[in-house]
Amino acid sequence: MTKNYTTTLLKSIIGISFTIIFFVTGSHFFPFHIALIGAIVSASVFLGVLLINEYWLFPKYYVNNRKKFVLYNLLFAIILTSLHVSFEMYLTPNEYMKKVVELPIFFPIIRSFSMVILGNFISITILLSTELKRKAEAEKILKEEKLGTEIKLLKAQINPHFIFNALNNIYSLSYTKSEMAPESILKLSEMLRYVFYDCSNDHVKLSAEIEYISNFIAFQQMKSEHEQVIQFNYSSVKKDINIAPMLFISFIENAFKYSKIEEYIDAYVKIELSSDNKYLTFNIKNTIPYQGKALEGNGLGINNVCQRLDLLYPNKYDLDIKENETTYSVNLKIEMV
Repeated sequence: MTKNYTTTLLKSIIGISFTIIFFVTGSHFFPFHIALIGAIVSASVFLGVLLINEYWLFPKYYVNNRKKFVLYNLLFAIILTSLHVSFEMYLTPNEYMKKVVELPIFFPIIRSFSMVILGNFISITILLSTELKRKAEAEKILKEEKLGTEIKLLKAQINPHFIFNALNNIYSLSYTKSEMAPESILKLSEMLRYVFYDCSNDHVKLSAEIEYISNFIAFQQMKSEHEQVIQFNYSSVKKDINIAPMLFISFIENAFKYSKIEEYIDAYVKIELSSDNKYLTFNIKNTIPYQGKALEGNGLGINNVCQRLDLLYPNKYDLDIKENETTYSVNLKIEMV
C-alpha cells in the first residue's frame, strides 16, 4: 500500500465519518434532505481545512515560520466559519429558521468554529505523523547508504593487503627458484578470483570462504621446506550458511605471520569452524616463538574486522582475544539467526 493511497483513504474515511456525524446531528432539527445537504456542506468545509493545511500552510509555513502558520490558520478558521454559517442560513428554509433562532445566539458560530478548529487539529496531527515517518525513512536510507559505503571501504582495504602479501610470497618462491612457484601462482589465481568476484557481494556461502581459507593455507605451506603443523577443522559446520566475506582472513594472516610457522618446527596454527542452530563460531590459536605483542604492526587488519563486525553484526557477535607468553588465540562467535 503506497503512501499516497493510504493518505487518500484516510481523508476519505474522515470525510465520510464526519458527514455521518453532521447528518445525525442535523437530523434532530431538520428533515432528511436538509440535514443531508447541511452534512455535505459541513464535511466539505472540514475537508477544505485538511487540504489547505496539507497543500499550502503546513509545507510553506510550519517549519519556516510558525507565527504565520498559526496566524493564517486562525484567519482561515474565521473565514471558513463565516462561510459555513452563511451557507447553513442560506440553505435552511424559512419554516425551519424558527428552530435555529431558538438556539443560543452564538451556537451556530461556536459549532462551526469548533468544527474548523477540530479539522485543523486532525490535519496537523496527520501531517506531523506523515512528516515524522518521512524523516525516519530518509534517515534510515541515509544510514543504510552510509553503512554500505563504510563496508565497501573496509572491504577495499582488504584487497591490496592480500595482494601485497601474496606477491611477496610468490617473489620469495621465484627468487629461490622453487618448483612450487607455478602451483603458487595457480593458487593465487583462485584466491584472486574469490576476492575480486565473490567478495563483491554482501554475503557469500560459508563453503566458498572455507575453500578460500584452504587455498590460503596451502599457499602458506609452500613457503616452508619442513612439514608445518597446521590444522583446519570444519567438519561440524553448516556450509550453506551465508556470511560476510573475508571476516576470518585477517586473524588467519595474523596467526601465520606471528607464529613464524615456516621457521620453527614446534610452531603451530590451529583453526576450527563450528556452528549450531544459532551461532557460527570461529576459533584460531597459534604459538608465539618470542615474547612480544602479536598484534604489533598488524592493527589495520584486526581493526578492519572489528569495524566490519560492528557494522554487519551489531550486538550479534562476541570476540574474545587472548594472549600469553607462548600462545595467541581468537574466538569469534556470530549470531546467525
